Amino acid sequence: MVTETSSSDSLAVAQRVRDLMNRHGIGKRQQTAELCRILDLSFSQGHRKLRGNSPWTLAQIRRVAEAFDEPALQLFDAKNADVDDTEGTAHDAILVLGAIEIPCVAWIGEALDPGSRPDFIAQNMNGRWLVTTHEGVLLHAAHDVHKIEIQPRRTDMDKPLIAVVDDDQTSADNLHDYLERSGFTAVALYGLEGFAQALQTQVFDAVVIDWLFGAHTSADAIRAVRNSDNPDAPIFVLTGELTTGKASESEISDVIQRYNVTCFEKPARMAILVADLSKRLLRA
Repeated sequence: MVTETSSSDSLAVAQRVRDLMNRHGIGKRQQTAELCRILDLSFSQGHRKLRGNSPWTLAQIRRVAEAFDEPALQLFDAKNADVDDTEGTAHDAILVLGAIEIPCVAWIGEALDPGSRPDFIAQNMNGRWLVTTHEGVLLHAAHDVHKIEIQPRRTDMDKPLIAVVDDDQTSADNLHDYLERSGFTAVALYGLEGFAQALQTQVFDAVVIDWLFGAHTSADAIRAVRNSDNPDAPIFVLTGELTTGKASESEISDVIQRYNVTCFEKPARMAILVADLSKRLLRA
């Protein structure tokens, strides 16, 4: 039984999840959105997980299987699906060390006999397993704990991924840093070509992009986002050239209507931009 998958296991689990969705009639382009709904992920998180680029936890695998009313064991390979009863059964649990509570996976065995003195015990309290050290008094319905596994959180993978596209490197870096401090993962890209290349390999939860890049506008880049794997990603267009006449108001208006984008004038009021992003992307 696995807890958090390795890179190779993640690819295998992801393939089995895609196969499961295919069997249940979930089309390829709808699978990431469905996974995001089941696991409460942002689109980029779901996209990475469904392609095996992000590890799967035991709880996530169970939730996907339960959502389709199928056994979770089928999402593991045969080697990992074989449960060794001598090592207990893996459960999501909370390791309690004094005032500290740490999410973990515990291999929990049979109920303990009176007089047993294991290092750790597990108790099912209101539907969740609590693992504590044995303090000398065997509590009611305590179970043996064969193994405890703790995995560090990959915090960057838990955050929505925002593309910041601007040929002014200082502006891009300043917005990048502000977004990072505000709970997002941001990628600064300093031109349309770099952004086009990034779209080939990454899926963004939102895009903040300047309007003018020399003699070119970002209209084609915006169109590319709408044709990407995440066509519904919020897009924010920044421009400081409306008053100078360098930016065409009619062209920006057409893009707003055609591709459902939001326009902010430069210098962008970052707090307002982040508030809009948070409302759309961050979960309570």
